[in-house]
Amino acid sequence: MKIKTHKIVFLMLLLCLYSCGFEKLGQWDISELYAQKIEGTSKILYKYDAWGGRDSNANGFVILDSTEIFKIDLKNELPFYKLSDIPSKNKIEGITHECYNSCGDDYYKSTPNYKPMKLDKFKSNNINIENIVYQYRGYSEKDGGLERYIFEKFIETKDSLFFYNLNDVESMDGIHLDKLKVKKGEVYLQQNENKEIEKIIVEQISLNPITKEFIDGRTCFLTPKNKTFANEFSQRGIFRKIKGAK
Repeated sequence: MKIKTHKIVFLMLLLCLYSCGFEKLGQWDISELYAQKIEGTSKILYKYDAWGGRDSNANGFVILDSTEIFKIDLKNELPFYKLSDIPSKNKIEGITHECYNSCGDDYYKSTPNYKPMKLDKFKSNNINIENIVYQYRGYSEKDGGLERYIFEKFIETKDSLFFYNLNDVESMDGIHLDKLKVKKGEVYLQQNENKEIEKIIVEQISLNPITKEFIDGRTCFLTPKNKTFANEFSQRGIFRKIKGAK
């Protein structure tokens, strides 16, 4: 009778482990991790992508103090899909979307709306957070495709990056650009062990500064023609990839 009881307890424990998912036990495999220092604070904004038990995926942004070791913390994950401005000690602003009768079969029956549907405000690590929520169709119609360029040189200002003499390696036409300006905020540096830049990823959202109407979104992959090092870039509005994250 005692053996049967132990078997039942063991089976129930196994069932609990599988039904809860191993990720709840901290078993996460972090595939990508970036960090950006929030100017004027001791806080770090992390962007991560991780996989847990039963192919569960967690990805997003989280704020931690620089003295803390990074770990997956779903309850404190920020709700953004993308940042809409440079994070600061006063405010971090981002955007997301919800259906609003425009998902699935209702997508083409709906009228696209590019204005905010609601604004969520709260605090995380004593920093004001603003999450602007858009209609799914309005968001998807304005969120553009992928652009790939090789650039010769760049110049950085307080809020922007300017890339010069770019060749488009994505389209068949091989478009050439003399200059490309991108807004800082969600810029990701990928570098090798020698701190040489291998690729720069820019996720850029443009909003009307007054009404917050969604203007457009773009993703750019930028590869330097010449040796370019991570220390040539500031920390303001720029993420750096963390190697060997677990």
